[in-house]
Amino acid sequence: RMSIQLRPETPAGQTPGDEPFLRRLITETVALELGAGRWPEPMRSQLLDLQYQNRRMGPRAGFSAGESHIVLLDGEPAGWLFFANLDHEIHIVEIMVLPECRTRGAGAEAIRHVFALASAAGKPVRLTVNVLNAGAIRLYERLGFRRIGGNEVQHEMEARPQAGAAG
Repeated sequence: RMSIQLRPETPAGQTPGDEPFLRRLITETVALELGAGRWPEPMRSQLLDLQYQNRRMGPRAGFSAGESHIVLLDGEPAGWLFFANLDHEIHIVEIMVLPECRTRGAGAEAIRHVFALASAAGKPVRLTVNVLNAGAIRLYERLGFRRIGGNEVQHEMEARPQAGAAG
């Protein structure tokens, strides 16, 4: 059985920093989402770099109280979880797992970590997901998320973890 753990992101400027891993994770994830493999260079590098900056800085800007965690698979960085513990909900802002590490339980385990916090606090867990991200939507539904709103681009989803619910 694989070991899946979370640890706080190492702040920029400390070594060994998590930035090189996060850059690779975000760039590979976005490239897959956008089908960037077919784009010509140097446009591809520039657009992926912009996307990286957005995905990296956006959560901090929108959720100053957010917590950033690295998801470890057998001790190696495999994913990123950024969530904000707000007054009335815990909001999963970003969750990403390296393409080669998907389907091994790392994403589900990271979400269960948030569920444990939410259940202890008596809050729902909410997130938004791109409607085209079928794999993520399947995972969320399997874990108990239901669509509560959104539009043709994003689904808003919510789960209400029960106190003491088995994981």
